[in-house]
Amino acid sequence: MDYDGLVVRKEDTNVCPVINLTQMYEDYKLSEDIELVTKNAADTVLLAYDVAPENEYQDVLDEGFRQNIIYEISNYEKLNAQRLAGCPTRQLNDLTVSYNICLSDHDGLSKTIMVNNEIAAALGMSETELFDTAEKNMSRLFEVNVTNLFDYVYGQLKSRGMSDEDISDLLGGDASRLSDGYPWIVQNTSNNGATVLLDTDVFKELSDQVEGNLIIIPSSTHEVLAMDARMVPDCDDLSAFIQQTNMDAVSPSERLSNQVYMYDRKENSIEMVTRNKLDIIPQESKNISYEKNIKPEI
Repeated sequence: MDYDGLVVRKEDTNVCPVINLTQMYEDYKLSEDIELVTKNAADTVLLAYDVAPENEYQDVLDEGFRQNIIYEISNYEKLNAQRLAGCPTRQLNDLTVSYNICLSDHDGLSKTIMVNNEIAAALGMSETELFDTAEKNMSRLFEVNVTNLFDYVYGQLKSRGMSDEDISDLLGGDASRLSDGYPWIVQNTSNNGATVLLDTDVFKELSDQVEGNLIIIPSSTHEVLAMDARMVPDCDDLSAFIQQTNMDAVSPSERLSNQVYMYDRKENSIEMVTRNKLDIIPQESKNISYEKNIKPEI
């Protein structure tokens, strides 16, 4: 959500509460009591000073920062282009890779600092160095989870008390045999679980199971779907379906792509295979595929 904010900072602290001025105005329209609205805002700021921790990460040159550089991916929409202005990024087809510093983990949610050009300069790291470092850190910091979509749906229905017979009737087949035809949900445990798309190792393992290429659907910023490419006769039709699903069921901030990607088993690389119309800024550079560097066997 976009809103106008007022940053409040006292001289003796680096905690900076932000007052949501847009919400203040909405509250004023309801109450018509400016004194009450401003007092509530002031109370919010004072509470923030009491509960917010001091920022202990003052020295960006600390080696610990390099050990916690991670990446995220987002769609190259206007909103993300504005958010990432002034940050080192790379373009991968209709996706943008940017970088964060992971500070901590609390209840499964990581606190991060976005790496802008100033921080990158302080670290003395180029965009390539940031990417290579983030790639190593991601595999160390976050686990990859692969779940068969049918198994996920089956588990959800069972938790609601449905019997195997009822589930079979609902899904149109024997529940014990349906999982083979369903895609996998692939994600890692970071805030941006779809960054697993940048890790070809997991897709190589899945492609070995089906002994063929994989179709990959970047369904949201939280995860991607992967399936045997032979199950998808027309990628353009699938792309149109993804676009409609994104519009109907995925919030704008969580949309990743309307396009279909493919993992090439022989090349161990992932590329975009469709190019349907998108509400994104046209990229100026040519499309880039990405692949894992594989050391030759000795």
